[in-house]
Amino acid sequence: MTQGTKKPALKKVTPKEAPKEAPVPQETGLATRGEDGIVPARDAVKLFGDGTVQLPIDAPLPQVTIMRESLQFEMPDGSYRKNFSGHIIHWHNANTYFSAAYGAGQAVAPDCFSSDGIRPDGGEFVQAEACRQCDLNKFKSAADGSGKACKNTIRLYVLTDGEIIPSLLIAPPSSLAPKDALIRWLVAAPNTAAKAGMGTAYQPIQVKFSLRKKEFNSGMAASVVQLETVRVLTLETDEAKLKQLSSLYQDFMANYMGRVKEDIASEEAKS
Repeated sequence: MTQGTKKPALKKVTPKEAPKEAPVPQETGLATRGEDGIVPARDAVKLFGDGTVQLPIDAPLPQVTIMRESLQFEMPDGSYRKNFSGHIIHWHNANTYFSAAYGAGQAVAPDCFSSDGIRPDGGEFVQAEACRQCDLNKFKSAADGSGKACKNTIRLYVLTDGEIIPSLLIAPPSSLAPKDALIRWLVAAPNTAAKAGMGTAYQPIQVKFSLRKKEFNSGMAASVVQLETVRVLTLETDEAKLKQLSSLYQDFMANYMGRVKEDIASEEAKS
C-alpha cells in the first residue's frame, strides 16, 4: 500500500427494522382466542358442541308481521323495515275459518282449518270434506259480501339474511291474487332455479321482500307482499351457504312440519 494514501470511508449501514409479527392467537386450552378477545365461531364449536340450535318445546317460530297501517314489516326483534332479503326454506297454503269475527266473541282458535288448503285437518266444526267444496271457501261468502268467509293464506318460512333460525311470514288473502307478485314468483321459482343450473329448488334463490298498497272497490286498502329475485346461489361460488340452507331445510322438515297443524289450530283470528 502506498504511503500517504487514505483509506476509503466505510458507509454506515442502518439495520433494517424487522417486520412486526402478527399477534399470535392465545390458546385457552379449549379454543383459540383472537387479538380482540373473541373466540372464532369455528372454535366455539369445541366449547359448545356442533352448533345445533336449541329451542324450547312447542315454542313458536319467530314471526315477521305485516303492518296494516303502514307499508312496513315488524321483524322478530321488534324493529320495523320496509324491506328485507333472505331465502324461503319452505312454503304451503293454509285455510282458517272463524265463526266469530275477531273481538266479537270468545273464540281464540279456528272452527275449521287446513294446513294445505286442500282438506280440513280438524277444528270443532269442520265445514266440508274438501276445501274446494266448502261454501265458506267461495267468494262473496264473507260477512261483508265481498271476499271469502274462510281465510286463505300462504305461510312462508324465511331465513332472513344474517339469521340462523327461520321466521314465519303469513301472506294474507290480499296478497294471493293470481296476478300479484307473490303467486307469480312462486309459480316462476322452479324455472328461475333451473335456468341457473340449480334444478327446480327455490331454496337457493335469494329473495327481496317488500310491500305495496292495494286498494279495493269497497274502499278498503291492504299491504300486499312483493317478492323479487335478488340472485340464485351456485355451487361454484356459494357452496358453504348452500350447505347451510340444505341442513336447515332437512332439520326444519324433520322437526317442525309435524307440528304445523297444531300451530294453525291454536292461532287466533287476528293472525
